[in-house]
Amino acid sequence: MMKLWSISEARAHISEVFESALKDGPQKIERRDRKSVVVVSEATWSRLQADYPSFADLVLNSGLEEDDLPKRLPARVLGSL
Repeated sequence: MMKLWSISEARAHISEVFESALKDGPQKIERRDRKSVVVVSEATWSRLQADYPSFADLVLNSGLEEDDLPKRLPARVLGSL
């Protein structure tokens, strides 16, 4: 479970936030206005970045061929406005 820290707590205990992120997982730091950030270990960050291929990779590796897509008519040209 992600621990929630106020920004003042996190500032006062930055070493503990750091160690908890390494040992226990993500640590959430929240301001009074409810905006927040999450501190994660570099290993977790790298894994999260590697787990998701880009949209282009998904399309290029989808196995679809040009003939699999529906034929589209060219857009018609409208008169000048």
